[in-house]
Amino acid sequence: MNVQAQICGIILLVIMFLFYRRYESLRLGTQIAFQVLMAGMLLCVFLDMLSVWAIVRLLSDHRMLVLCICKLYLMSIVMVTLLGFLYECADVYGGQKRFLYVTVIACSAFLVESIVIGCLPIGIYKMGRVVYTAGPSVLSTYVFACSFLVSNVIFTIRKRKQGNPRRSQVILFWMAMWTVAALTQFLNNELLLVGYAGALGVLVIFFRLENPEYLTDRITGLYNQDALLLYAQKLYNGEKNFAVMSVWWNLGVSQADEGAREQAVMVAFAKRMPKFDGTKVFKMADDEAWLIFEDPEHAENNVEKLKSYMEYGRRELGGMAQVEFTYLADTTLVNDYQEMIHLMQYARWKSKDHSASNFKQVDSAFVEQMRQEKRMEQMLEEAMKEDRIEVFYQPIYSTKEKRFVSAEALVRMRDRDGNLVPPGSFISVAEANGKILPLGEIVFDKVCRFFTRESLEQYGLHYIEVNLSVIQCSYAGLAEDYIGIMEKYQINPRYINLEITESASMAAKKTLLENMSRLMEYGVYFSLDDFGTGQSNLNYIVDMPVNIVKFDREMSQAFFRDEKAKYVMNAAMQMIHGMKLKIVSEGIETKDQYLAMEELDIDYIQGYYFSKPLPEAEFLSFLQENNEKVVKNA
Repeated sequence: MNVQAQICGIILLVIMFLFYRRYESLRLGTQIAFQVLMAGMLLCVFLDMLSVWAIVRLLSDHRMLVLCICKLYLMSIVMVTLLGFLYECADVYGGQKRFLYVTVIACSAFLVESIVIGCLPIGIYKMGRVVYTAGPSVLSTYVFACSFLVSNVIFTIRKRKQGNPRRSQVILFWMAMWTVAALTQFLNNELLLVGYAGALGVLVIFFRLENPEYLTDRITGLYNQDALLLYAQKLYNGEKNFAVMSVWWNLGVSQADEGAREQAVMVAFAKRMPKFDGTKVFKMADDEAWLIFEDPEHAENNVEKLKSYMEYGRRELGGMAQVEFTYLADTTLVNDYQEMIHLMQYARWKSKDHSASNFKQVDSAFVEQMRQEKRMEQMLEEAMKEDRIEVFYQPIYSTKEKRFVSAEALVRMRDRDGNLVPPGSFISVAEANGKILPLGEIVFDKVCRFFTRESLEQYGLHYIEVNLSVIQCSYAGLAEDYIGIMEKYQINPRYINLEITESASMAAKKTLLENMSRLMEYGVYFSLDDFGTGQSNLNYIVDMPVNIVKFDREMSQAFFRDEKAKYVMNAAMQMIHGMKLKIVSEGIETKDQYLAMEELDIDYIQGYYFSKPLPEAEFLSFLQENNEKVVKNA
């Protein structure tokens, strides 16, 4: 039965080895260490079976040869425990120099232990078909193997956060299974379980961690995102400079066909892409692939070839409307593989060129731009958690009532030193990383709380205007979330006026209209903000159920600089008033501008002529001082 168990172990290891060889290896540290572990385990099981055969067949005539074979088997047991330890080290240290240092020390210890095992006497026992070894050489083997096992367990537990958590669990399971087998064999020498148990442990590692299919996309045969992470980490740990290129495409088809067409294009890309030496290709999405060139100089020679290939095959690859490239020639510009991946994703997000083909080479200035936005993103997250988000209010003057009847709520952020951060530097970041939704809710919550706490209606305010970004307008849950906040503070919805922009209505018109309908049913009013920017036309006013139209600052200022702008503004104003809508003119900075707008019959005036945006306390003081004057003068 013992020989049968060893044969089963050998068959399992050979099958695993052959399966592994079917796939191209990324030469990751863990892959190399696992292949060495498989080979060591195969040798161990083979020597186990060979020692049994030698004892049965050769003991009487070739005793010294049998003793050597048995001691080689004992040494192989210690070797496998060493290889298991180095396999875990390969995960924790990767390609770092520390791994080489640990390997040299461990191999030196194994060499010394092998000499000890070879010098100590060994006893060979044969009782019928049952054979086993004993004596000082065997005992020293158990001691040395246990020392490596214990070292591995301690190392795995201490370094579990630095390596793959699943690998740590599997290694500990293997160590436990092998320890049980070794103790069983130690207590009952007739059962030769160590080799077979070790083979089963390697099989568990294979299926849980080292199956090459886990790193391969099944449809295209390209490496997947997990493989990219491991490969890039290996290159950075080895302090190697390499080049990265991302290629993505836009098919210009309807959303219904997009998924299937993109996948078909990716399959065609995988089959037809020319092979470059030292280059690995990774599928990142159905419409995006990354190439890593291990030799940057070699990459320079092939970039133009790849661009030409993609241009030539553009129509064949599914009739793509555009092919775009991002190329990082020097990966030493970034600190680690995680920053490199973030940089390439950031470059795609930043791409604004939608021509038939676009090539962007990343340089140090672009890297610094990304890092600045990353720092701003971190500052924004911290400010939101630490309640350093504030709302300032810019008063809005009514030309009819001759007093301030509303205000626009504007978000502000302070750093940890209490200094205000320019809104332009963090609003775009919030929109890019999805933080604009929680940020918008924080602002709206503060506005509702401020209005109800201070009873702003007693100061003559009719409503507060709150801006909605493009991202917020495309969020289906906006209406319910905002209604929940208003109900939380029991604020009358007529005190809230939400500002949308023309770009918002273009980007997510259906969702926006559904949100607007729900909020208007609740009692909220809407304004069309920044009229006069972008693709401005009166269709927006016709389509959007708004009550107020706000002339953008540039449009207001153009009125005083350009005769054509005067005609445009006059015409727009007459049409808007004809639709029974109110008008706010933003950006009014002088008395002459104010008087001109008042003469034009503009309903509301907003700008620095009256006041800059003010924090809550100053805004209340401003209302008390100015609206009381109006009452007294009346």
